[in-house]
Amino acid sequence: MKRILYLAAATIAICLITPAAYAQRSDLDLRFHVPFQFSIGNNTFAAGDYVVTRPTRSKLVFCNLENHTAAIVSVLPASSRKDGNGHTRVVFHRNGGEYFLAFVSEGSLESTFAINISKEEMKLAEESPRKPVTIVSVVPSSSTLQAALSSQK
Repeated sequence: MKRILYLAAATIAICLITPAAYAQRSDLDLRFHVPFQFSIGNNTFAAGDYVVTRPTRSKLVFCNLENHTAAIVSVLPASSRKDGNGHTRVVFHRNGGEYFLAFVSEGSLESTFAINISKEEMKLAEESPRKPVTIVSVVPSSSTLQAALSSQK
C-alpha cells in the first residue's frame, strides 16, 4: 500500500512539474550579427553579435553578446502565414541614416514577430519626403546570421 501511495505521489508531481517546465521554455533562440548601430523601441544598440529569446508570449529579449547589454521588447505575433514562410530573417527599416528593427523570424509562424514602431521612427518617417527607403535583411552565414544591405521600395 505504501508503495502505491509513493507511486501516486510521484505521478502527480511529474504531472504538475511538466507543464511549468514547458511554459518556461523559449521557442525562439536566434543569433545574428549586425554591422551597424540600430534601434529597437527606445533602445539603441551598437553593431555586434546578438541573441534573441522569447521569455513570454508577447516579449522578446535582445542581448548583445559582446557587452551584454539587453532589452526586453514588446512584440506582435505574425499577422499572416506568409510571414512565417520557413526563412530565418531579421529585417530592419532605414529612415535617414538610422536603422530600426522591424521584424524577427526563425522561420515558423510561431516564432515570427513584428516589432512595434517607435515614436522616433514615426517622426523620421514623417519628416522624410520618401517612404522607408531601404530594408536591411539578415541572411544565413554558418550558424550565425549576417546582415546584408538590400534596397526595396
